[in-house]
Amino acid sequence: MIKRGHGMCTGLISERLWMKTKGVVINMKRKIMLLMRRLRSSIAVVLAILALCLTTLSPAWAVEDGAYPNPDFLVTTKWLAEHLNDPNVKIIDRQDVFPGENIYAEGHIPNSIRMTTDAIKGMRLGVQEMLVVKDLIRFLEENGILPEHRVVFVSRSDRFPAATRALWAMELLGHKKVSVLDGGIDKWKAEKRPMTSEVPRCEKTSYKVNLKRDLLMTGDELAGYVGGFKELGIVPVDCRRPEEYSGTKMSRASAKMGRIPGSVNIFFENILTGQDYKEFKSAHEIKKLFDSQGVTPEKNAVFSCVSGCFGTVAYVAARLLGFSKASVYDGGWIEWSQKDYPVEGGGLFEKTERASTSPAKARPPAPRPSPPGQGC
Repeated sequence: MIKRGHGMCTGLISERLWMKTKGVVINMKRKIMLLMRRLRSSIAVVLAILALCLTTLSPAWAVEDGAYPNPDFLVTTKWLAEHLNDPNVKIIDRQDVFPGENIYAEGHIPNSIRMTTDAIKGMRLGVQEMLVVKDLIRFLEENGILPEHRVVFVSRSDRFPAATRALWAMELLGHKKVSVLDGGIDKWKAEKRPMTSEVPRCEKTSYKVNLKRDLLMTGDELAGYVGGFKELGIVPVDCRRPEEYSGTKMSRASAKMGRIPGSVNIFFENILTGQDYKEFKSAHEIKKLFDSQGVTPEKNAVFSCVSGCFGTVAYVAARLLGFSKASVYDGGWIEWSQKDYPVEGGGLFEKTERASTSPAKARPPAPRPSPPGQGC
């Protein structure tokens, strides 16, 4: 009896112990589930705060539908409107492209600073329309621009490369925060955003250069690589019009028709979209265009055109896609055609004079150089 009672007691204790343990386990499960819900909520809050911070800190975060891996090279009209009075943002107006133009005086974005083409184009090494670094530095210092400023370039849609060339030139100086207004001043006007004729006051400053030499390709360097592009992982990209690239049409201020041997052609306008104003196409569209010509991120892409303008549109597109080895051949076809560099297709510009007897060919006088600062 005592043994049986002892067994019954032991069974009862075991059952009570099991019930108590079960209760503890259930309670622990509830606490764990509650903790996980709180953790998920905390993570959601952290992610929301992070997204807000990124939106605030990165002006190009709001570039609609672009899906660019490296979007900071573009800002939207909305973002710029919200930063018109930001002392850390400097807006540079590139409406005036040709000598004698003063479209800026007729109206510009408030607080924007006028930049004429002579700040980013001049005569260098006997070649017109090249970047003269000291001229750009002088402009920056006279207009109070410092390396820590966010610089936004604004252009007309019909002269879109005016903004992208200035962006490339600033990157060459080592400026880290530089962007183009997507859609330019034409989109700004279409959205009826504020315009002014007032000129902002600027205090002179000193600009410290941190030159990024790898962003610039010279004619001698590129000519030395001809014949070995594939082995060196170099892809020269000619951004002129297809007929100029093929050698059937003469580029302005040039001595020959044709192209750099081994170069591929991506006309700069094929990177942009829009009728009333120009914007960059999506990352997917640009990548597809680049891929079709073998222009991929692991290669050293060298962008060129007639005078270092059109090519910078493709340069900025490459930067948007995250290319780290992109550069610009600043001399362009003007320099290449006038020097003793190899040419593929086209050749010397010749004019046929037809007579009643037999046709004769005569080489015309060397083309007159276009004035320094013309183009973009």
